[in-house]
Amino acid sequence: MLLDTAAKIENETDPDCLWQAAREGLGTAGIDHMVYITVGNDFSDLFVRTTVKELYHERPPREDPFLRYCCESYEVILAGAAFVDRHPYISPEERAFIERAATFGFNAALAIPMRLMGADRFGGFIIGNGQSAVDFQRTIVPRTEELRLFCMIVHRRLEELIPRADRPARTERPALVARALPAAFDQLTPRETEVILMLAQGKTRAQSARICGISIHTLSDYAKQGYRKLGVTSAAAAAALLLEEAGGLPGVAPSGRRSP
Repeated sequence: MLLDTAAKIENETDPDCLWQAAREGLGTAGIDHMVYITVGNDFSDLFVRTTVKELYHERPPREDPFLRYCCESYEVILAGAAFVDRHPYISPEERAFIERAATFGFNAALAIPMRLMGADRFGGFIIGNGQSAVDFQRTIVPRTEELRLFCMIVHRRLEELIPRADRPARTERPALVARALPAAFDQLTPRETEVILMLAQGKTRAQSARICGISIHTLSDYAKQGYRKLGVTSAAAAAALLLEEAGGLPGVAPSGRRSP
């Protein structure tokens, strides 16, 4: 499972090593290439990392269709030349960019927003390979939630390590996941893990549902299923389990409330 790589990522204090670890982790899931791109809400203050530097030689990163169309919700979108016909709003110039990206191994991809338009920054990940649409849907799409959670872990850690004008870099691990999850979490689905970790950190169900891009009702169903598998009945009990068996979550007191 990709989350096995999460502990290594959280222990990294060098952005280049973190990026390499993320690339290797995604490689085990059949992902050959990745782009991480974020911009300010006015498309300034660009930050981009990619496994294919040639990708933006003819079109600047700020004009990547991902930023233009994929960051209005947290929905994961099928992207790349293999799926371009599903998106009729794409302009001829954007289509040419997408088809050129296929020559570098981005024939089929998942576009995974981490932040939405309207925030101070927005953007996320594009991860893919050279497979056909049929093969991609057979091998990669069933792992979408696992891949999305993995990318969120990478995103949170990059946010900690990469300095920007408005804040310095920090070396402590982010508040998304514990340094090592208890064995009991192995039986949870990636979505159940994500939901329970956010609730255990003190986020409200409304906040967690917004981050996940699902309804509060659906989030509650995931939480109930996860709690049942863990043998607990509340976010506070899940937080206590993490504190006892995984070394704790930063910012979470034993009561499950945020520490001062």
